Amino acid sequence: MTQPANHRAFSRVPIEYRVKVVTDDQMIAYASALNVSLGGLLVQPTPALPVGRLCGVAIFLMERETGKRIVARGIVVRSDPRGTAIEFTQALEAESRSLMEALIHSRTPGDSAFGSEIGAAG
Repeated sequence: MTQPANHRAFSRVPIEYRVKVVTDDQMIAYASALNVSLGGLLVQPTPALPVGRLCGVAIFLMERETGKRIVARGIVVRSDPRGTAIEFTQALEAESRSLMEALIHSRTPGDSAFGSEIGAAG
């Protein structure tokens, strides 16, 4: 049996960093994201956010260092029992992009596909 083709624009990597999602009327702190890519992230299924909700996202990279976080704007594209998927809607600012690239590269050393993603997402 063949595996279905992966049509994702960016490779996902698992992460275990705290994530905060802010909408116009609520702030949700997740213990960790399930995975992240240059195009978005997947967080726990609860508390759920409705599809189409615009949000701000902060991924906290260090527990003890303040200021080490990836900041992004996004939109909820899926919310089901597998998780809440948030697609980044704006290019990451330089510092956040640099931190995101380093994070993904640290989880995918030697992956030549990631190098082509960096150019495609910039």
